[in-house]
Amino acid sequence: MRNFLPVLLLLGLAPLGVRAQPDLKTICADLARQPRAHPYLIFSAEEKPAMLQRIRADRRSAEVFEKFLLEGRRLLNATAQRDGPPRELHTRYVGADDYRRFVTEHLNAAYTLAFLYQMTGDERYAAKAFEHANVVCAQENWVQSAHYFDIIYPRVWPSGAKDDQVVFSFDISASATSQRMAYIYDWLYPALTKAQRDRIRGALLEKAITRVRGSYEYFWWATAYKCNWSGICHTGLGLTALALLGEDPQLTDVIARSYEGVSAMLDHIGDDGGWQEGRGYWAYGVGESVRFIDALKRATGGQLNLFKHRAISPHPVDFGLFGLTGGFGDGSGTPVGESFVMNRLVQETGDPRAAWYVQNFIRPREEIFDLIWPAATVRAEKPAEASRFFKSIDWAVLRRDFSADSLTVATKAGLNDDPHHGHLDCGTFNLTWQNLTFIGEVPRTSYDEKYFGAMRWDYLQARSYGHNVVFVNGEEQICAKLKDQPWRDGIGGHITSYESQPGWSAVRMDPTRAYPGKELKGWQRSIVLDQERNIVVVLDQVRCAVGAEIEVRFHPGVEFMAADDRVVLRATAAAAPTESARARRDPSVANRERLAPRLGSAQLDGGARPRRSDLEMLPLVNGPFSLVQGRQPDLPITEEASLTWAPYVSTVIKAPAEDNVIATVFFPSDLKGRTGAADAPFKLGGDGKTPTVSISVDGRTVTYAFGSEKTTRAVQ
Repeated sequence: MRNFLPVLLLLGLAPLGVRAQPDLKTICADLARQPRAHPYLIFSAEEKPAMLQRIRADRRSAEVFEKFLLEGRRLLNATAQRDGPPRELHTRYVGADDYRRFVTEHLNAAYTLAFLYQMTGDERYAAKAFEHANVVCAQENWVQSAHYFDIIYPRVWPSGAKDDQVVFSFDISASATSQRMAYIYDWLYPALTKAQRDRIRGALLEKAITRVRGSYEYFWWATAYKCNWSGICHTGLGLTALALLGEDPQLTDVIARSYEGVSAMLDHIGDDGGWQEGRGYWAYGVGESVRFIDALKRATGGQLNLFKHRAISPHPVDFGLFGLTGGFGDGSGTPVGESFVMNRLVQETGDPRAAWYVQNFIRPREEIFDLIWPAATVRAEKPAEASRFFKSIDWAVLRRDFSADSLTVATKAGLNDDPHHGHLDCGTFNLTWQNLTFIGEVPRTSYDEKYFGAMRWDYLQARSYGHNVVFVNGEEQICAKLKDQPWRDGIGGHITSYESQPGWSAVRMDPTRAYPGKELKGWQRSIVLDQERNIVVVLDQVRCAVGAEIEVRFHPGVEFMAADDRVVLRATAAAAPTESARARRDPSVANRERLAPRLGSAQLDGGARPRRSDLEMLPLVNGPFSLVQGRQPDLPITEEASLTWAPYVSTVIKAPAEDNVIATVFFPSDLKGRTGAADAPFKLGGDGKTPTVSISVDGRTVTYAFGSEKTTRAVQ
């Protein structure tokens, strides 16, 4: 039903339970009749004096503006090269796209110069901006080569898209180019001749509007609302139509369809803020959409205001904040979100927790939009509770607070029904402490041409072997969607209980149905965070045939040393991949020219780096087990590929019974030296139905009992 929601709304046949919609037909008709003078998309001529005064009054903004003035001086005195390199189809095989870089440089130059024209009134900027914009207009299309038919056709399509996809003439790159060209048209309009206006207008119509208008049913992203592409592509089209309203008032139908498309994407964000594609793609899809949301709010005088959508207001960045360290799927566990987008969301919603996230984790990007959408005036407020259960996507993050000294556990279950950016990782978790990822996922390499097709589940970063999950006789998880095959319902698992109590928090998952069911017959994973002592207990209850090999695999993100009965995870800065290095490898920053990673080096909670301590991993098994230290090779399908090795360590047993219990305790190495702490102050007890793990430290014993429905705690 959800795929047909926009059509139903237009016909006035919205199903019961759907929130009331504004009268799009009437509002859009009014848009076509309202006279307006350029610029108007993001700011007006009347608003410029206040903008300039604000920029002059703020030292950092003044510095950023001076930076653009210097860039403008360079561009004014440089020759705009009209002839670029040939377009190569298989650019992902050589690791570079010189043609796309050539077009992007012209686009960015025109964008910068057009903004400087608006801020200074100097028509030299406008003349030079048009030279660069004209080069962009002259290109055959604005689609990136990786999305041409030959490469994108074998893709496994996400939810909402039909398998029979054959039209690929508008993509996220074309949308991004359309968006910037719309701003350029809006800003340069007063200084251009009619022929120059028509040149840019014609390119926007030819390479954006007419490729899609009246043909939405042929574009996979048009109804794939669970994918970031939907909001992004609708945004580029909507901004283009808004910019051309004076000359083409009939384009109000495109504006209405873009409103519906962005709204439908927001509908698929959970009530708790969760987004299945992960935090990086949440920031990308929502961040691009905010440009259209803001422009449409301005154009309609607030009548169409998606800032009030329940996915944005009143808590717009909860997924960014509370999801920190959750580096799942193709997403990122580092701080996400462009500074100016986050500023706009904070200002529009007045959310003090969002303001706190921006102040503590988001670096100013020093881009043009940082001057247009400055830091919000909302007073920041630190969240009272730091743990969070995102029920809508079956993620949970356990932490005492947001300081670097608070050991944090991010974990997920959920359905394996995202063949676009999901991984076969139901039941995995990340363990972060002291700004280091002690246990994480296999590092993600850059995308190549085969990653989104039928071969996706052969890639180590996407298949189960690259995640911290359980295997029985090597059996991996499966996906609900394969190329040209019907969807299978219920493939995956859920978080079945979540506890957040003073001093401790816990989560319980059942990922059984993520597996084919031939070898693994049942798996429940419970994780407890003892917040007072930074201890994590992972308890796996595995059902399988007697004698089967059970492997509980972990991927350390730091150097480690395995002994007979435990693993020491070294907290050495040089040994661990830095967050900035992870960000450079993170492919969730899809539009790299515009979303350059500025993540990761920020300390959690902005505090000083603490004295680092090693972490130990101790398996608890009532019977024989072995610790296996191994590594897996990873090699992308590119000409310039470099093979990397992904190390792992596993606890392996031969199942003595059908129902088996394996516990793993992670604890600071210095815990053993504390008064009253034994060398190994942990004990696995209980029975097969309710196993327990006891922790004896500082003269008291805390026992966690893992019942069939929830985890409980007792202190002696």
